[in-house]
Amino acid sequence: MLYPQLNYKRSIISLDGFWDFALDPENNQESNWYKSIPKQYEVAVPASWNEQHQDLMNFFETGWYQKEFYIPQEMQGKLLHLRIGSANYLSKVWINGHYLGEHEGGHLPFEFEISEFIHYDQENKVVIAVDARFLPDRLPPGNVEDEQIIGFKGQYPNNYYDFFPYGGIERSVVIYATNQSYMEQIKIDTEVIGNSGVIHYQVTFNKLVTGIFKVVLNKQSHQSAINNVSSIQGSVKIDEAILWSPKNPHLYELKFILNEQEMEDHYIMMIGIRTIEIKGTKLLLNGEEIFLRGFGMHEDFPVLGKGINEAVIIKDFNMLKWMGANSIRTSHYPYSEEFLDYADRSGLLIIGETPFVDFVRSHYKGDKILSQAKKVISEMIYRDYNHPSIIMWSLANEGDTFVPEADAFYKALYNHAKSLDGQRPISIVNCVDIKGDVALKHFDVICLNRYYGWYEQAGRIDLGCSVLNLKLDECYEVFKKPIMITEFGADAVAGIHFDPPQQFSEEYQSDMVTKQYEIIEGKPYTIGAHVWCYADFKTSQCPSRVVMNRKGLLTRERQPKLAAHAIRRLWKKE
Repeated sequence: MLYPQLNYKRSIISLDGFWDFALDPENNQESNWYKSIPKQYEVAVPASWNEQHQDLMNFFETGWYQKEFYIPQEMQGKLLHLRIGSANYLSKVWINGHYLGEHEGGHLPFEFEISEFIHYDQENKVVIAVDARFLPDRLPPGNVEDEQIIGFKGQYPNNYYDFFPYGGIERSVVIYATNQSYMEQIKIDTEVIGNSGVIHYQVTFNKLVTGIFKVVLNKQSHQSAINNVSSIQGSVKIDEAILWSPKNPHLYELKFILNEQEMEDHYIMMIGIRTIEIKGTKLLLNGEEIFLRGFGMHEDFPVLGKGINEAVIIKDFNMLKWMGANSIRTSHYPYSEEFLDYADRSGLLIIGETPFVDFVRSHYKGDKILSQAKKVISEMIYRDYNHPSIIMWSLANEGDTFVPEADAFYKALYNHAKSLDGQRPISIVNCVDIKGDVALKHFDVICLNRYYGWYEQAGRIDLGCSVLNLKLDECYEVFKKPIMITEFGADAVAGIHFDPPQQFSEEYQSDMVTKQYEIIEGKPYTIGAHVWCYADFKTSQCPSRVVMNRKGLLTRERQPKLAAHAIRRLWKKE
């Protein structure tokens, strides 16, 4: 599934904007509303529905969307595709009363071919039902029996993970048009040989095609005759190649052209040539050691919820650059394609993560969860494989890796991801002491979330630092693999100040993150340290959260706290 592109052979109609919206609190209106819904609200797409109306904040059942639109008559004869960038969680889609299908899972795109159902002489109607319920077999889970859960018991809403469970259509909805024959998927691999770069491509068509296939790079055209094939692969060599890196995120423009009789299809991709590997305890980018300094983040902003907004993306990248960050983790789900494209252009390194946030301690028992986890790994890697900014995959966050029976479950996830991408390192994230962990040994990098001096050693920064120093060495002695701290930090309520520093003050957060970063960065076996987190974000209500998680170095509105200035001085000096 290629990202929709407007060029002189492809066209796009955006359905973003105001949509009619209706609530289905009993989740039982499918037989009544698939042709037309009662208009109870208007909501904006893309955006989560929760913060657009006061009485939708804690609505987590099925919401129904409806939009009327026209298709120009000159598009007749084209193939039309309806694409939803993401909707959380289970979506069902109808066009003019015709059922198209469903998709389970938030944060990743899905699409349907709709040509046969479209009217060209009258208005069309799309209806989308989005089921946002918390259920035990969803990723992430909710409404699980209490004895199976660790952490976040009793919070409201009862989603059992530490970010707000926004619902709705959160990325763009478009209709894009192609000719009857078109390029359906493109997979890119790059290789560095001496001073040369090689771009290997594999292009898959929607059906068997016969004609001419061209690849154009730097005005040089490589042409092949094809006869009744469903795919084609090849390579393009670049002498004296400019390698992609954070300091110089150079991208090559690669044009793919399919000529079949009188029809054509074009697609343009921006390609970065770079290598990434683990060698001993070092992370190497283009053969040179690199240390990942940055943050865990959330797609979260007032009113928008998890809805995509290009201005917020630009602001976030500017603030990351201002602080001196070179990397982030997409905690705890795949981020928008627009975010990743901007990372490619900006040189930000990305650890791409699935939505497998496992505070439920029995997932390893269920074939349904294993199937769901593999499915979302596949969708994430297929979608994001070509981005040079993505240098590592994280398959789960804080899962139950301590039960012997879980060993096969996590090994299966690793093997599945490795079968799809044999180049990038693969990890999962551990949140407690590594003693007894049965799963980490399968992964290429040991990723740890550690909150010494916050949840443990509360109020005692120096003691927390001592424990961190000791535990890092113990972890390395067990695994002898590179270690990355994917989370460490402290809550700070903006405007709260104490001398000497106390928990929840800006001073405490600033002292803690800078001292712990220096410990992590100073170890010979560590490859990165990500502060938790970039900006404050909304959570469910619970006694340990003051309206939201306040561990951000920025406020939710992206204003810096003391710690942002402190980490900036540290990272800019480096």
